[in-house]
Amino acid sequence: MFIFYRRTNFLSILLIFFVCFNVSKVKGSDFTFEHSIHLALKNSLELKAQNYRLAAAKYSLGEANSSKDWKNSFSTVFNSTNKDSNSNGFFGEDDTTTSTISISKNIFDGGEASEKYSIAEDNLKLQRANLIKVKQKIILEAIKTYLDVYSNQSVVRLRKRSLKRFNENVEATKLKLEAGTVTPTVLAEAQSKYAKAKYELILAEGNLSNYTSKLKSITKLKNVPNNLKLPKLNFKIPKTVNKAVKVSLENNPTILVAKLEKDIAKKNVDLKKSNNRPSLKMEFFGKDSQSSVNTSASDYQSYGANLTFSTPLFYNESTKDNIRRLDKLFIATSFDLSEKNRQVELNAISSYQNYKSTLAKTSASRSEKLSSLLALNGIKKEAQFGIRTVLDVLDAEVEYLNASTNVIKSKADEIYSQFHIKSILGNLSIRDINREYKVNHDLKENNLNFKILDPKAFN
Repeated sequence: MFIFYRRTNFLSILLIFFVCFNVSKVKGSDFTFEHSIHLALKNSLELKAQNYRLAAAKYSLGEANSSKDWKNSFSTVFNSTNKDSNSNGFFGEDDTTTSTISISKNIFDGGEASEKYSIAEDNLKLQRANLIKVKQKIILEAIKTYLDVYSNQSVVRLRKRSLKRFNENVEATKLKLEAGTVTPTVLAEAQSKYAKAKYELILAEGNLSNYTSKLKSITKLKNVPNNLKLPKLNFKIPKTVNKAVKVSLENNPTILVAKLEKDIAKKNVDLKKSNNRPSLKMEFFGKDSQSSVNTSASDYQSYGANLTFSTPLFYNESTKDNIRRLDKLFIATSFDLSEKNRQVELNAISSYQNYKSTLAKTSASRSEKLSSLLALNGIKKEAQFGIRTVLDVLDAEVEYLNASTNVIKSKADEIYSQFHIKSILGNLSIRDINREYKVNHDLKENNLNFKILDPKAFN
């Protein structure tokens, strides 16, 4: 009874260990796709750089108000003069020190601050659109690489099975040759088939090694599991190509960037014109002037305010040419926008057609696999009656393995094409892969020196 109890406990422990190990393995392999895309975003230097560009664009909002910001200054003028005050031929030394403190700002600046702020807002939107472009590019690259690794892992496994079968046939044929039941020609044919299977395995392993290295590079994963799983989609694409085109023209980040570049180019023309508009400046000042002459009547202290109105009288030729140049650049961005619309529309149509093609390809590959399996089973039965040879069976197995490979690759292409359509639509994000994932980059803040006097002031 005691022995039975111990055996039961031992078997229970083995069962628990087996279940836990396999459950964790399944979870790990299911998790690898989501985790690899997350790591690709997290470790992307291009994405980190774009986040800094976005942060820099936010500061441009405050910078845009520079023409209406308070300006301050302190100046000291030392003047040394020899004067003949009484016209008696005697020149006396008169050293005068005049110190001035002033603060000033523009009450209105011809609209310069308003135009700069509007441009800064558009630049901020542009950097956000560029951030979406970069994220989509990284996600698509990671998905493509993951699917390439998945496909080639499956191909390598199938090629190894094929090589093993051809190797067994070579060994069996050698024994038959020794027994005198086959000719050397049959052995040579078997060895030729084996060499071809070996070459195909080497080629498949080389492709797998390249794609695995790429996946490690973009995700920083040290090891890639040997049994990657095909990801499942949790989103749906538009049902019609017209709907896909409509959404793409509204949301694609490439078009959003082109629209913003056009708006900024137009506002640059208005900004340049603001330099030739009237302005009103207000200034408060305090002065102190001291002379080295004890009896000097020129010593004084004063304070006050100045209101300065200024306006250009006309546009000079260089300013006109500058405005003309900016206007031509604005016209160029209009054509750029039209071209981007054409490209995005074409990409939306072609990506949707590619998706439909992958569906048809997957269906055809599955039919091919089923047909090759039926053919393989038929040839095996014929081989039992001596109608077919072992090599005929092996060739049929190769056809079946190739058909299985086509199914794997076409299914991977089908999944990638749907992600690609999402990127053309402009709404591909990490949330399409896992809604719980968030990618945050902590931005480094350098210790900036805002001191007026520092060692570089005297360089």
